Amino acid sequence: MIAGFQIIEKQIQQKIVDELNKVGLLYRIFVRTKNEKSITEKIQRKKEEGKPYQENGKKIQDVIGVRIVTYFKDDINVVKEILNNKFIFIDEEIDELELTVFKPKRTNIICEFDESQIQILKEVNSVSEKLNFNLIDNTFELQLRTMLSEGWHEIDHSLRYKCKDDWHEHKESERLLNGIYASLETNDIALKNLFNELSYRHFKSKNWEALLRNKFRLQFQLSNLKSDLKDILNNDILIGKQILKVDRTTFLLKISKSDLSIPMNFNNLLYLLNVIELKNEKLLEKTPELIKSTHNYL
Repeated sequence: MIAGFQIIEKQIQQKIVDELNKVGLLYRIFVRTKNEKSITEKIQRKKEEGKPYQENGKKIQDVIGVRIVTYFKDDINVVKEILNNKFIFIDEEIDELELTVFKPKRTNIICEFDESQIQILKEVNSVSEKLNFNLIDNTFELQLRTMLSEGWHEIDHSLRYKCKDDWHEHKESERLLNGIYASLETNDIALKNLFNELSYRHFKSKNWEALLRNKFRLQFQLSNLKSDLKDILNNDILIGKQILKVDRTTFLLKISKSDLSIPMNFNNLLYLLNVIELKNEKLLEKTPELIKSTHNYL
């Protein structure tokens, strides 16, 4: 691995992890940097395809690749919006959904390195004689996938995209492979709906921790909901109804834009919910001052 890219890779990964962990999203992150052999092979392959990289034209933009795999389909947009505030997006490949056609939906984004990272590459470029850095852009590729679709994309990339000749004159096989993806996409939708329904059932039974867990689907730290908070919820069923109606995506994005970084547990989530969305006076009386100040910058 080229030393300069290794440093930049670690910086990018840490920045992403810090931002997503602050919200408490359920996700996995995979980061890879192309080695010298892979870069050289890609330059040669594009040249043979008649689409050569050029110093004053299109360059390699994915020497560093980041893939974020979310547990739930709606978190794709949450992650995208969070990172859009932290990185400079310069290009996107985001497929539109078609009502009558099931096919892979790409969410691929090209992001620009920051000034310090560009300087690192300049320093590496000045001492390296192995690679043509003039054909490498100051960018990395960000791919967003769901957990259910990730395995399919890996298979498709390795055994169809890179082996196109194997699929010539086998349209039915291609159709079947896309059909498998279609079933995964419908399962992604069904998974979200399942947890929404479960949230409503726990609301009806006044199981408040389960309501919060299944409504917001976050990585909660082990900490039970305080008894005095449970009492407030038990005595005012309207609060539970309000929680069910909260737009999860909007709420999580508001948390991500704040400077506040606190453990994500049931108590802190309820405090944040109340300060940002619910505005219940009894809950506000129980809320720590640090979290009360959240409303000043949201």
